[in-house]
Amino acid sequence: MTPCSSRSLYPAQTATIQNWPAKNVGDALDYSLYLAPFCCDRGESVIRLTVDVQDGTGLTVLWSALGPDMATIGLQGGNVGQQAITITLETSTGRRYVRIVQITVLPDSGSIDGVRASLAPPDGAETQPAALMLDDGRLLTL
Repeated sequence: MTPCSSRSLYPAQTATIQNWPAKNVGDALDYSLYLAPFCCDRGESVIRLTVDVQDGTGLTVLWSALGPDMATIGLQGGNVGQQAITITLETSTGRRYVRIVQITVLPDSGSIDGVRASLAPPDGAETQPAALMLDDGRLLTL
């Protein structure tokens, strides 16, 4: 899977809250954060990604993946309104960055309300929490 460039952020150098594009409740979409602004030393890389979503958001993190130049997560659901996701990045030199990214969740307007789609994770992605993988590579969601 190639991350969608229209849902990717080049983060600010300072710890400001940034926004991903809005999603509808029924959407299962990937969102990315470019890692270059977090690597300061030659050869430094991001080695760990942690994604935290508070219970009240209604969002489900289907998976997270850490690539050489971006962190990408698969999101589904959400309560209508502005929701926050906390992303923690750790680098090979011991730096630790915590960034909050907000996403606006819009109501669905068709017959798809309540449908739980499945967005297959890319190779090597870590599912959060551990999930059951179907034979065709999709995650089992309830």
